[in-house]
Amino acid sequence: MVATKKKVAAAKQEESAVFEMADFLTLAKESYPENIQQLQQAVAEDRRSHLYLLAGPGNQQKLALALAFASMVLGDDEETQERISRLDHPDLVTVLPEKKGAAIKIAQIRAITPELTTTALESPVKVFIIDRVETLTTAAANSLLKFIEEPAGPQLIILLANKADDVLQTIVSRAQVVHLLPSPEVAKEAAASLAVFQETAQPAVFKWFEKVVARDVSSMVFLQTTLIKLIDDKEKEEQVLLWLQQLARDLFMQKTVDQPVLYFPQLVGFYKKAAERYQANQLQAVLENVLSLDKLKNVQLALQSKLEKTALECAILLG
Repeated sequence: MVATKKKVAAAKQEESAVFEMADFLTLAKESYPENIQQLQQAVAEDRRSHLYLLAGPGNQQKLALALAFASMVLGDDEETQERISRLDHPDLVTVLPEKKGAAIKIAQIRAITPELTTTALESPVKVFIIDRVETLTTAAANSLLKFIEEPAGPQLIILLANKADDVLQTIVSRAQVVHLLPSPEVAKEAAASLAVFQETAQPAVFKWFEKVVARDVSSMVFLQTTLIKLIDDKEKEEQVLLWLQQLARDLFMQKTVDQPVLYFPQLVGFYKKAAERYQANQLQAVLENVLSLDKLKNVQLALQSKLEKTALECAILLG
């Protein structure tokens, strides 16, 4: 019974994005040696900005760097660092995903509003760490911007994202952007994660696209129950959109070119069946529809909604 409880607790801890990071300083130094020196120098020379965007690979490592930055202004004594590692310091406020891969919700931003309007209790500065800011809706971002532009007192706001380009421009334009230079280990880990994603997600993308082209109503259920659950960050979302554009291009080329060069030649059987069923102008319209997803890249609309819209429009074009 005890062993079972420990396994359940371990599973919950692994699933949660909130965890104790006892040795965050070492992890930060090993993961981004140049960047941590850059931040240390800014603090030492008293030229620290109040708003930073740390952009780069490494989710856990980025959080460690943010905690290390917080320690530079809250205190580098052992007790303060221990409290920071537990996210249990009165002048440290964190907004982290509720579970791995989740977006930051507007309710989470609203929940810290009272903190944004108060000053520090024990330290000269109040520190806020907000993860995955690329997932903020426009409403959530605007809510945050109001307090960024009119801070209640000395504050350090640290925003985390994989890519600065994926963050709303209204936030980027106000922040000191730090492009992270990861260690070879962090870069390798990020590349390995993307490779695993391709191995598991690409077949699901193929299957969903085949259902869409076949005008199979189960495409919506497959999207909701299978495909969307595999996509948990902006980089993976962009990869899925690229695959869909390549698939639509292959489909059109198979219909209109004698010996087409295909991105996914392993799907030639599917392409040929679709080419027999539909006219060239229909497949061209599908291609243009899928390519139009590029216009939605910077629109704060959930990927599921984007793909549902694409599927419905394709069904009409092929009907």
